Amino acid sequence: MKTLAVLLLALLSAVCLAIEFDLEATSEVLGTRRCLSQWLPKNTHVKVSAKVLPGFPGQKVNLEIHDDSPHMNQYGVRKQVDDVSFRFDTQAHANVIACFQNMLESGYPADGRTLTVQFKMDSGAMAEDFHKMQQDEKLKPMEIELRRVAMSLDDIQEELQYLKQREGSLRDANELMNSRVRTFGIVSITVLVAVAVYQVLYLRRFFHQKKLI
Repeated sequence: MKTLAVLLLALLSAVCLAIEFDLEATSEVLGTRRCLSQWLPKNTHVKVSAKVLPGFPGQKVNLEIHDDSPHMNQYGVRKQVDDVSFRFDTQAHANVIACFQNMLESGYPADGRTLTVQFKMDSGAMAEDFHKMQQDEKLKPMEIELRRVAMSLDDIQEELQYLKQREGSLRDANELMNSRVRTFGIVSITVLVAVAVYQVLYLRRFFHQKKLI
């Protein structure tokens, strides 16, 4: 049972984003883009494949891949995509964003023509070329499966470590906020008590001066 749970976690750690969609051609002035995103931890191996199916002429699809971290790391820019595939390693815990733009070439009317885009983004163990690895290292089928599971478990461990660090940072931020709220409450109560005492003393002195009491 425990082995089954480990294998299940190993399979879940490898993320695959695959989608097919139609992208309408727009002029360079409009610059309409369609973006897809997938959150990935740092140092994750990623394989990206993009294919544009044949369509009406006068269109060219551009692809840009980056993340939404503070550094806005760029992972690839491809112009006039036809059938492209490349790999990269993530540089931050962030959403990896792939943006497509179908540019309408000059001289062609904006008549709603589209191109069909097939996009796939594999990460973790799914991004590895195990067939090539098996041939290069002369591995048996069982050995390559064990290698796949081992790499998936490494991905799980790295992600759990990041989640642990994230939990620690959120806990520290929560404790700091609680400390500030507590300090603010104490200061507020102190100010209210001081104002109340001052008002009592002021009114007492005022009444004594007026000889009302």
